[in-house]
Amino acid sequence: MRWGSRFLAAILPVLLLPACSLPSREGPPAPVVQVTPRSSSSATTRPAESEPAPKPAEPPKPEKPRTQVYAYQDPAAPPEPEPVRPEQTAQSSEPPASEPPRTAAQAPAASADKPKTEAPAQASPPPRQTAAKTEPPKPKPKPEPPIMPPPSSEAPTPPTQVARAEPAPAPVPASNLAAPTLPPAAQALANQAEQQRQSGDYTGAAASLERSLRIAPREAYLWNRLARVRMEQGQTVQAGNLASRSNDLAGSNGDVKRDNWRMIAEAKRRAGDADGASDAERRANAQ
Repeated sequence: MRWGSRFLAAILPVLLLPACSLPSREGPPAPVVQVTPRSSSSATTRPAESEPAPKPAEPPKPEKPRTQVYAYQDPAAPPEPEPVRPEQTAQSSEPPASEPPRTAAQAPAASADKPKTEAPAQASPPPRQTAAKTEPPKPKPKPEPPIMPPPSSEAPTPPTQVARAEPAPAPVPASNLAAPTLPPAAQALANQAEQQRQSGDYTGAAASLERSLRIAPREAYLWNRLARVRMEQGQTVQAGNLASRSNDLAGSNGDVKRDNWRMIAEAKRRAGDADGASDAERRANAQ
């Protein structure tokens, strides 16, 4: 038993080792990858901030030209010569340096070498002439404008126009109509209107008659009274229309129709319709 157990203990590792060993790899060797540790400085680096662009330099301002002042010179005066500079006066005052005496032998040799051209003598500056100062002509005094009299504050009065007096309208034919039986309210307003008409209050009389017509709108007498008030106010066209309306409502009342035709004839006459006026008069007389 001891030998059997020892044998198994010796063989067991031998059997287990091949099972734990890795299989053989076929193919090319695996690539070797070298991983470098990431530095903390590279992780924390930030992109450099872009520097602001420099402002463009302002263009130099152009220099302002200097103002040259010239002295006034009368165009009629002769031009003054240029002033003599001190350098020229010093040059003219100094005498020419004395040359050493030349020998007789040197004189012809020098004359042979140099061309026979004499240097022109330096012209001395002309004497300064004092130009007579001429005074500029004095400006002529401007003529004074004529003194105008001050405008009068009073406005010119327009010519008075004499107003022409318009001819007075022809009198309205008289009327002797008797008031018919009316409702009490309409009768009271009609009586009030007649009193206002006789006193000259034509506006109040027309208002009273219009109120009375609201109570009795088909009463020919009230339309006749309103036509007479308009005729006395000078509204001939409206008076003729109201008289025609009264004729339509009068029926067999000859007195009302006669008075209406007379007012219609007067309205035609004032409008210049002589034929219409004569026809209305004929109808008034036929009633």
